[in-house]
Amino acid sequence: MLLYLSDGYLWGMVFWLIAGGVGFWSLLRLRGQWRRQPKRLKWVNAGLSAWMALALLTTIELYFALVYDASDSFNMTNVSKKWFKLHVEPQQLALQLTDKEGVVFRDDRDYPKQIAADQRHLVFFGDSFTFGQGVPDVRNRFTNRVRATLEPGSNGKVVVSSLAQAGTDLHWTARLIELLLENGHRVDTAVYVLCLNDIETFHKRHETYYQDLSKYEPKFFLFRDTYFFNWIYFRVRQATLPDVRGYFSFVQEYYGGEPWEKMSQKLGSVQQLCQAHGTDFRVAVFPFLHNLGPEYPFREAHRKIVEHCRSRNIPVLDLEPDLTPFASQGLTANRFDAHPNELAHRIAADAMLKNLLKDFGPHGNP
Repeated sequence: MLLYLSDGYLWGMVFWLIAGGVGFWSLLRLRGQWRRQPKRLKWVNAGLSAWMALALLTTIELYFALVYDASDSFNMTNVSKKWFKLHVEPQQLALQLTDKEGVVFRDDRDYPKQIAADQRHLVFFGDSFTFGQGVPDVRNRFTNRVRATLEPGSNGKVVVSSLAQAGTDLHWTARLIELLLENGHRVDTAVYVLCLNDIETFHKRHETYYQDLSKYEPKFFLFRDTYFFNWIYFRVRQATLPDVRGYFSFVQEYYGGEPWEKMSQKLGSVQQLCQAHGTDFRVAVFPFLHNLGPEYPFREAHRKIVEHCRSRNIPVLDLEPDLTPFASQGLTANRFDAHPNELAHRIAADAMLKNLLKDFGPHGNP
C-alpha cells in the first residue's frame, strides 16, 4: 500500500518524527526544570508553541501522503501522481503492434487480437476523458459501461474495446488506428471521443506547452518531495501562471482560426483511412464539464464540430445537451480535476447507447 512512497521520503519522515518526539520530551523536561525561572520558561513555552505548529503541519502532510486520494487536471502534484500509481498502473496493459511500436492502455482485460467472423468489434479511442482519469475503478467509465450493456445483450456478438491514454490527441488516435488496421487488427466501428482541447496540438503555441510548464517544477526539497507542501506549491503556481489561467480562452480562440481548419482536415483523413479498410468511423464530443450551464462558452465550438461531421456523413454525438441538465449535481472528478466523474461517465454511456450506438441492437445486428 505504501510502495508509492520513496525510500527517501520514508526515512526522512521517520527521522523527522523521531526528532519531533525527542524535541517534545526535551522541552517538557526543560519546562519542569525551569518552572521557577520565568525568563527561561518563556522560551520553553515558545518552543512548545512552535512544536505544536510543526506537529499540526506534519499531521496534514501525513494525511496528504497516506489518506488523501485525488487526481488533478494537469497531473503535476505528487498527490495526483500517487493517485495514478494506486489506480492506474495496476490496470495498465500493453498491446504490441509492430516490432517498434505499441500502445499502453488502461482496462480490466486484454485487447482482443482475434475477432470471430460473426462478431462486431467496437473500439473507443481518446485521451484522458476516455482513459478515465479521476475514476478509480475502470469499470465505472463510459467505455466499460457500454461494454457491460452491449456484450451480454448481444450474446457475445459485439466486442467492445477501449484504447485511450492521458495526454494524447487526434494525431495519436490517427496513428493508432492506422497501425491497427495495417497490422491485421479488425476494427468494425471506431469511435473517436473528442475532447475540446484536442485542438491544442494544431497550434504552435502548444508544441512545447507542457514542456514549458515543467520548468516550474520545484527545486527546493520541501516543495519537491512532500505531498501537502507540493500540493500547495502547485495550487499557487497554477493560480498565478498566465498560461494556465488563460488555458481555456486559448482553446476557445482556436476554434475560430487555423487550428480548427487543420483539425477538421485531420478528422476527414481519419475517416478516409477507416473507409479504406471497411471501418465505420464515428465521433462523440465531450464538453468541458467545469463550466457547463446557460453561459457555456464553447457551444460554438460544439456546433462547428457537429456540422463538420454531418457534412462528411460522420455519425456524431454531442454530449453537451445530455450532461448540462446534471451540471448542478457535479460532473467533475473533484474541485481541482475537471475530468468526468462516475456520474458523467454513466450519463455519457447512456447517451451513446441511445443515440450514437443505437444500431448495435440484439445480437449485435443493425
